[in-house]
Amino acid sequence: MSPPGEANRSGVLLLAAGRFDAALAARIAEGKEPRLDMFQLRDELQATLLDFRALDQAPLFIRAARRAAGDSAALALLAVAAHPRATAFFTSGEDIGIPLALLLRARGLRTPHVMIAHTLAARKKRPFFTWLQAHKRIDRILCYSSNEERVMRDELGIPAAQLELIRYHADENFFRPMPEVEVEPDLLCSAGQLLRDYDCLIRATRDLPVRVNIAAGSPWIANPLQPRSALPPAVDWRRYDRFELRALYARAALAVVPIVENEYQTGISTMLEMMAMGKCLIVTRTRGQGDTVVDGETGIYVPPGDDRALRAAIEKMLARPDEAARIGANARRFVEENAGLDRFTGVLGDAVRGQLGGARAVP
Repeated sequence: MSPPGEANRSGVLLLAAGRFDAALAARIAEGKEPRLDMFQLRDELQATLLDFRALDQAPLFIRAARRAAGDSAALALLAVAAHPRATAFFTSGEDIGIPLALLLRARGLRTPHVMIAHTLAARKKRPFFTWLQAHKRIDRILCYSSNEERVMRDELGIPAAQLELIRYHADENFFRPMPEVEVEPDLLCSAGQLLRDYDCLIRATRDLPVRVNIAAGSPWIANPLQPRSALPPAVDWRRYDRFELRALYARAALAVVPIVENEYQTGISTMLEMMAMGKCLIVTRTRGQGDTVVDGETGIYVPPGDDRALRAAIEKMLARPDEAARIGANARRFVEENAGLDRFTGVLGDAVRGQLGGARAVP
């Protein structure tokens, strides 16, 4: 795997939040981390990957913008200033995509721009579209949930022709069934940080003959999530690296993702990792999280905040290991066919190539 920052061969510029260095590439090559979508897309498009590391040695006016407006806005400014001949821009989220769109519009640049939108429903983001019309300089907006697509179309006024609903991904090569690892029949695993309802999970499992291991953390959130009260003896709560997390998934009898009610597809990366491992997943069905699981076939849905329903689902699946195994196998098949990393980067690549006048068939 070649390191980020190689010479631009296609003119496409990928702008991504984070710091993707050679050390990360080495851990991926060693099998200690899942493959990274931005590395894969860079290679798919023969593009240049520009991340937050580029700001460290940027001109003074870029560093001033960084102090005033943050890393994402400064990266957008650097892209426009330092790459005037880019053939297309791809932004990994609206944190970079919105300021880039406004800069392109202010300068009258028609360079194609494809953006992933994680959620535009938040009140602070809406004026950029309802008032400033940022979408007029975003040629293609990719989103992960039907609820998010509806919000952009019906509430923000973004034309449907600019929107594309796609599936998120897990690295199906890294997160995979591991029959060589012995499953512990009393172990439940849960993971993630944003909008998790671990209080509901703890209530649901209180006095059950199970152990609950909670991997409370996120690769994208620096500050760890802490429990709000003393934990029962059967609950282990800590942060895991990705290699440790895969081992936890492999040992667990069931995987649980409890989520508080919200508008967007919170928890999707954790869910797909667990499904790729062939685990029977029990997950909260929220307004934003309803596109991935087929209830009873590729996972189990429970209502938000309902510890009794969650407890009943856990007890049922623990009592029916053959049924849990069937659902887990279906979940793995779903990821292989619909939500693997290679397919995901093919879809992203085609979205960019489509703005350049060409596309290849997604595998």
